[in-house]
Amino acid sequence: MHPLLEKKLTGTLFPLFSMRSKTDWGIGDTSSMMFWFDAMKAMNLNLLQVLPINEMPPGVSCPYTALSAFALDPVYIDVDDLPELKEFPDLLEEINSRRFQAGIKQLRIAKAVMYNEVRHLKFSTLWKIYTRFHEHHVLKDSKLATEFRAFCRANAAWLEDYAAFRRLKDTHSWTSWTHWEAPLKERAPQALQGLHAHEEHQVLFFKYLQWCIHRQWTAARARAAKLDIKILGDLPFMVNQESSDVWARQNEFLLDREVGAPPDAFSETGQRWGLPAYNWPAVEANEFDWWRTKVKKASEFYDLFRIDHMVGFFRTWVIPRDVAQKPDFDIKDDLGARERGRRFLKAVSSASPMLPVAEDLGLIPPYVTEVLADLKVPGYKVMRWEKNKAGTEYLDPAKYPAVSLATSSTHDNEPLADWWDTVELPEKKLFWKLISGEETKPPVYSKAREKALGALLSSGSRIVILPIQDIVGSRDRVNIPGTLGDHNWTYRFPTTAEDFPKKYGEIAENFAALVKEKRG
Repeated sequence: MHPLLEKKLTGTLFPLFSMRSKTDWGIGDTSSMMFWFDAMKAMNLNLLQVLPINEMPPGVSCPYTALSAFALDPVYIDVDDLPELKEFPDLLEEINSRRFQAGIKQLRIAKAVMYNEVRHLKFSTLWKIYTRFHEHHVLKDSKLATEFRAFCRANAAWLEDYAAFRRLKDTHSWTSWTHWEAPLKERAPQALQGLHAHEEHQVLFFKYLQWCIHRQWTAARARAAKLDIKILGDLPFMVNQESSDVWARQNEFLLDREVGAPPDAFSETGQRWGLPAYNWPAVEANEFDWWRTKVKKASEFYDLFRIDHMVGFFRTWVIPRDVAQKPDFDIKDDLGARERGRRFLKAVSSASPMLPVAEDLGLIPPYVTEVLADLKVPGYKVMRWEKNKAGTEYLDPAKYPAVSLATSSTHDNEPLADWWDTVELPEKKLFWKLISGEETKPPVYSKAREKALGALLSSGSRIVILPIQDIVGSRDRVNIPGTLGDHNWTYRFPTTAEDFPKKYGEIAENFAALVKEKRG
């Protein structure tokens, strides 16, 4: 058993973009996260689960559609906290001006994340800081410049491709790289050398942004470690076709096909994700190098990592872009699927000291569960979905296997309070019987909440996670699968971390006592 499973981890699912603080610029940032660590500690929580934090393209808010599997999103930089900013009084004066602060305030008090506005404000300000940094440090070979160059060398394996790709996206007006001129599309060495010769300053800017966010995340993780809080990150099944990874490793992807999910409870016709399919023979020929490399990199940010869409590594639902062809699984026989998934899990598990956690929800073949159990990789137990084979009774959370993650909901589902208000009465009665032991009429959610949370916290799973909405009893959603719009991926917690103890004091204190009682 992994060392992290030797004691119970109790945490919250709280997207970084949702973390509100008094100093943020309209989106949670690394400093916001540190403020929330204190609130978590006060509630006796020792685990934070975040959604993917890799850079998203302009106009995109879904964290599962990234420009890079390695580069973190600069929108999470706390601009005010950059140490070099203090060297440039005129920039500080501009940021602290009444007009600039009024703009920040409008973003900060907005109910939802306004991604386009936040990106524009942060990137334009960070460019000004970078140009000064380049002039005062890079060109003068200062000590800070030496640290920056050391970061670039240590991360060259992915940073070079990312920074070049990111600049090329700008110079090509964000058209698909598949439409670029042949030398750049095909990554001809001479063309890339020409890019660096003519665009060195701009390419370096994107490296600088990564250095900024890496420094700040390192400080945040150190703060978490001091409070004995672990971080569970999320590694998506795939990156965007318009990503530096696909551009750099074209032979490992099938651009004439995309991945998705077969028909299930979320969609009667299945889901199209618009993401390229893996070229599995090429991926396996180098022993899952891309995945092993990104898991190793992720270990700099997290203690545990969630493998999104675990079943897809066993067998993938592939949709040909040619509409004349029908979608299907890329592997038909169970043995072939079982063994590919096993090989993948063994490869990524050995790539870092992190604990892998498999998202194994939906239509899952039995062999997936068997392989996870054999390799001692925790899978998910969503309390309101765990029933006996007949579907007549809920399973007692206390009997969940130790090597599992128990939760009340996920980012793709409604919070428990909303589910309670909309689920049919017979189902609610079954659930009420589970959490209370009574066969009486279920009460309103506010009177059932503590019993529901207590049942989950008492589970046999060594990892227990509640979305922040379920802790406070709110009904706000992060995402509604199968829908598009600003209601997805823009959720912000209504209160700042600094004000949380005052506004949610009684709820937080009662929850902290419940965690302490149930964790033992």
